[in-house]
Amino acid sequence: MSKEVKGLLLSQVQELSQLKIVRVFNQKWSDNLVSHPRPQRPGLGLSGYLKHIQPGRIQVFGRTEAGYLHNLKAEETSRCLKNYFSLKLPGIVISESIEPEADWIAMAARYSTPILVSELHTAPLISRLSAFLYQYFAKKIRVSGVLMDIMGQGVLLTGASGIGKSETALELVNKGYQLIADDVTEFYLDSNDDLVGRANEIIKSLMEVRGLGIININDIFGSSAVLEEKKLNLVINLEKWEPKKKYDRLGEDNLYSRILGLEVPLVNLPVGPGRNLSTIIEVAVRNFVAKKSGRKTYLELKDAQAANPPPAGTEPGSEVH
Repeated sequence: MSKEVKGLLLSQVQELSQLKIVRVFNQKWSDNLVSHPRPQRPGLGLSGYLKHIQPGRIQVFGRTEAGYLHNLKAEETSRCLKNYFSLKLPGIVISESIEPEADWIAMAARYSTPILVSELHTAPLISRLSAFLYQYFAKKIRVSGVLMDIMGQGVLLTGASGIGKSETALELVNKGYQLIADDVTEFYLDSNDDLVGRANEIIKSLMEVRGLGIININDIFGSSAVLEEKKLNLVINLEKWEPKKKYDRLGEDNLYSRILGLEVPLVNLPVGPGRNLSTIIEVAVRNFVAKKSGRKTYLELKDAQAANPPPAGTEPGSEVH
């Protein structure tokens, strides 16, 4: 049985369009594995202080590192690079299209280390690389449901198979809202510890609608109807209407769904004949946004009125002269 290898191939980093890689040296070792979620600038590592250089991290060279090496004598450069590359680093990314010296490339090759050259300045290079690596290595979970952007809120529609999640989502897309994922949504925690959902690459922009089969939302409604990913704000669970079940009628229930250790507000919506689910979901999202902005609910207004009753001898709604 093959053993699962945990890590990211350097070739996957090389292929990222947002990094604007323009040249690659020692490409034959592009299958080196990156095993750390943050890139690293070598700093004092080039001078011989290697204690904090971690072998699994992509190394980033900017003008500071390049300038330091350029100012060394040939034998000093060779000694520094030998000690540095002997750590078996997964790869080096050089910013600002700085051309590596021939001896850098040769020493890196000696220790099977690719060198990538990016057009980006050092700060945006590290920022984009960090965002990608964090997302790749972040803890992930797959949840059955449809993720949509409704009025700027990430809303996950859940419920039993056949309850009408995709059909309701299709109505919402037709009203101008955006689809992120149908059927199964993959969630991860971003660098701000926000819960972010996205679709699997294979089924991205696809939706299964009973009677129609699998349709491509991008082809039918245009690219503006599909989003790559979205922060999750609200879970709406669709469940079959049960006449004997007691449902929340005053908005007093504060329910939550727990995903990757985070609690997300949850609304249970019963599905029954004659209920316009897309409109009810729109209203549920509007109500959620109103609560977030500090609007008082019916119960809060009722409690406030009970705490401050009108003066004796007056009727509710009448003025006191």
